[in-house]
Order: sequence, then structure tokens, then C-alpha cells
Amino acid sequence: MDTCYLEDRHFELKTRKHKILDELWELTQNHLDEHMSRITKSREELDILMAVENTDEFKSLLKDLSCVKNSLNELYIQFLDDNFDTDLKKDKIIALKEMWGEEITTEEITRAVNCSKGYARQFYLLDGKVIQKDSRNGISAKTKRYVLKRDQNSCVACGSIENLEIHHIIPVMGSTIKDQDESPNLALLCKECHYLAHSGNYYRGLAYEDLEDFWEWTQNTEKTKIWLILKDIHGVGLKITENIYKYFPSIEELEKASIKNLTRVPLVNKGLAERIKLKMNNKFTS
Repeated sequence: MDTCYLEDRHFELKTRKHKILDELWELTQNHLDEHMSRITKSREELDILMAVENTDEFKSLLKDLSCVKNSLNELYIQFLDDNFDTDLKKDKIIALKEMWGEEITTEEITRAVNCSKGYARQFYLLDGKVIQKDSRNGISAKTKRYVLKRDQNSCVACGSIENLEIHHIIPVMGSTIKDQDESPNLALLCKECHYLAHSGNYYRGLAYEDLEDFWEWTQNTEKTKIWLILKDIHGVGLKITENIYKYFPSIEELEKASIKNLTRVPLVNKGLAERIKLKMNNKFTS
């Protein structure tokens, strides 16, 4: 199987996969929009979502998505069979990531190589090369206790005391910082702010540049507050939150925004704008 065919076939399947995912999202949004006027409780919205998942169109799209995923898996396995005589999973993972980089997901690697997600995540791209994360002793119990006490058992970004996680300010993967698991490189974040600190992807990019910038980032709480308010609305992801923040860079401005102005935000349709407005009104009247 030549490289040109692999690249063309891979592009074709990936394009189809993303198209199906977009169609699933649009189908769900349209279904919600049709029933939005009579929704008064979040439970009713869940019932509507369950109903759309039982439609023939939704089931057909899921079937198509499964077929595309299987075709991609066959393509990856064929690539490995054509290029490797070894059964070493490490070599296979490196080959897949060298061939497709960030275009191949962890889930796709685990299926093709038959390994755990944890093992697949040990490999990452750095300056075009595939690197395996060095083994570490991890954060000691003493250090964990110190960080919890120092950060007052609360998220340093939003102040939440629930779902707390210890964040490596300079990430372990691809880092040359010494003592990565020591307290100066650690901070307490809630699960949601931890997600934001990694720009919505734990293995790509950060919302800040270095140690000093991280602590400045924790003080710039407006986008974090907006995310925490809107994250439970179906259809709102990190990308939409970013778009909303660009148009309304403070809670006060977002609160005053009309439905018409919200629909001017990329990816925000009328139904989603109505749900955002409803959530903002409830937030400030409760």
C-alpha cells in the first residue's frame, strides 16, 4: 500500500468522520430548537435529547460513524502489517504517530495497536519527533499534602472546593524543568479549570506560556467564570466559550447581551443563544 494512497484514503475517511460528527451535532441542535419554547426544566431537555437519539436519522448517522471508524482501523492495521514484522507495541505507536501526527487520536491508536490508553498517551510529538514520556516517581504524599495546604484546599483559579486535581504548571511531557513533581511546579485546580489550563486538550497546548504567566492566568478569571456558567448547556464547548469571550469579555457584558447579539457569535444559533440567555438570567436571579 503506497504512501499516496494511504494519505488520500486517510484524508477521505477523516473528512467523512468529521462530517458525520457535525451532522450529529446539527441534528441534535435542530431538534432542541424545535422544542425549545416549551422547555422549562433541564430534565425536559434531557428527555428531548434521548428522543432524538432514538430517531432513524440519528441511528443511521451512528451506524455510518461506526463504519468509518472501522475503515480507519483497518487502514492503520494494514499500514502496520505492511511495514512491521515486530509485535512491539512501542514501535507501532511511534510509526502511527510519525505517519499521522495529531490527526490520529489516542482511541484510534489503542484500537490499532491493542494497547491501553494510558500506554498510548506516553507517546507525544515534540518538534516533529515522537518522544516517550520518561518514567517518574510521581508526586509524593508529603508534597500533595503541602500543595493542598498551601492552596487552601481550593482551586487557585475559581476557588471551587470540589473535584480538585493537582496540575503540573510546566507539563511533564516535553518538559526540561527539573523537579517536575515538586511543589513550585504544582497547583491545585478543579477539574473544569484544569481542562481550561490545558486549552481543552490535556496533551496539546496550554492557556499560558510559563510559570509566571500561569499565575497571571489564574487571576484573569472572566473567561473561567463564563465557562463555569455555560459549560452545562448542551452544545456549549470550549471553542464556543472562546468565541463568546471574544465578543463579551466580561460576565457583565454577557449578562446584558441580547439573543440577537449572541447569534452573531460564530457557532451560536438562535436556539443555543436562547439557552445561554436563560442560563445567564437564572444565574443572576437565583
